[in-house]
Amino acid sequence: MDDRSMERIDWNMLWKEVNNSSRNSRNTTSQFWDSFADTYWKKPKEGEADEYTEQFYDYMGIEQGETIFDMGCASGVLAIPYAQRGHEVFAADYSPRMLQVLMENAEEEGVADMIHPILLDWNEDWDARELPVCDFAIASRSLIFDDLTSSLKKLESVASRRICLGAWDLPSQGFDRYVAKAIGYERPGLATHSIIMGELLSRDVCPEMFTIKSPFRLARYESFEAGLESLKDSFTFGLTERQEELLKEYCAEHLVFKHGEGFISSHRDGQELKDYWQLDHSNMSTIAFIRWDKAFVPRTV
Repeated sequence: MDDRSMERIDWNMLWKEVNNSSRNSRNTTSQFWDSFADTYWKKPKEGEADEYTEQFYDYMGIEQGETIFDMGCASGVLAIPYAQRGHEVFAADYSPRMLQVLMENAEEEGVADMIHPILLDWNEDWDARELPVCDFAIASRSLIFDDLTSSLKKLESVASRRICLGAWDLPSQGFDRYVAKAIGYERPGLATHSIIMGELLSRDVCPEMFTIKSPFRLARYESFEAGLESLKDSFTFGLTERQEELLKEYCAEHLVFKHGEGFISSHRDGQELKDYWQLDHSNMSTIAFIRWDKAFVPRTV
């Protein structure tokens, strides 16, 4: 057998290559997330439940009274509803404004005493911090870090029973599978969840993965041209001339103008826009829920 066939895949290097080619660096700064913290989390209407929040909770397999370390908590998407269910939550984020809004929301919902905010960056030295160890460590759609291996180990360091992730089933930020299908684009490489599973399996931690399908907020653009350019940029490995033509045709039909609704757009760093352009197709997304038990994590020698 050729010795090269036995070489291990460097999942950490693959993570860096994919993220370096796809990530908008602006979206990795705390200032960017500060800019729209006030509108990031919206309380569900009376009698309604957020599908993603519910399914994530069910897949966790958490028991009453167990504690949660929520990394990348934002303004309380999971921290608040889980605190309402009786769980003490240590909510960490690197956006000061997100944490401020989180506690304002928690106060309004009557669970401020159950949530403990922590200003923390994925990329800093967690060993230098006196971080609490909880029963569960979770990170939901917040995997904004440079080093995959060390970041997963950081989560493991603050969990005593189980680690749970919510990872986008996307090869790059802003990637729209409906647009990709319409223009005949086959994504190269691996999506985020595939690389994470590869890394975990290579360490024999016995991860499990489930699929969560839930609605998401379609991007809004200040002009037709801005929308077309943003969608083009989301195909980070490039489009053929024919695919670019098909993209323009698709946008001409499905990128529609909306007037007078007003919103705070992440594309404009928190500036208010009254008119915008938005795709009119389905807003269903697929997210990979990945979990593994601390008992299977190899000890560091």
